[in-house]
Amino acid sequence: SKEELALFNLGREVYNREAHCGTCHQADGKGLDPAFPALTDRRWVGGSDERLIKLVLKGLYGPIVVNGKQYGPARGTPPMTGFESLLTDREVAAVLTYVRQSFGNNLPPIRPAQVAKVRAAEKDRNGFWDPAELLRQHPLESK
Repeated sequence: SKEELALFNLGREVYNREAHCGTCHQADGKGLDPAFPALTDRRWVGGSDERLIKLVLKGLYGPIVVNGKQYGPARGTPPMTGFESLLTDREVAAVLTYVRQSFGNNLPPIRPAQVAKVRAAEKDRNGFWDPAELLRQHPLESK
């Protein structure tokens, strides 16, 4: 749709901003081993919308497995920046829509209203998500 295309295009712009997603996950979404995972694991990228939104809003820090590879502090992975104060609901939805429809992914878009709902629910939470805590709330789906 026209709205989805507008989100996708805005998402590409947000993704490629200086010190945003592409800096670590790379322009091609393939990441940068051993520190930054690729954005092609359908269980993370295409799984729970709420989990993905929480991850982008608050950031992430701790050991994590993506595409069968270990990432985390022991492997030199720094915290993933939380973009809650840097991006609007529309920008978060747009960048997640871009990721879900790029890098070999063909997944449903994220809507700004979904982001607004999660942002409101998590407004009092401080600090990064620990991957284990996030996965307790939103387990990874089967491949």
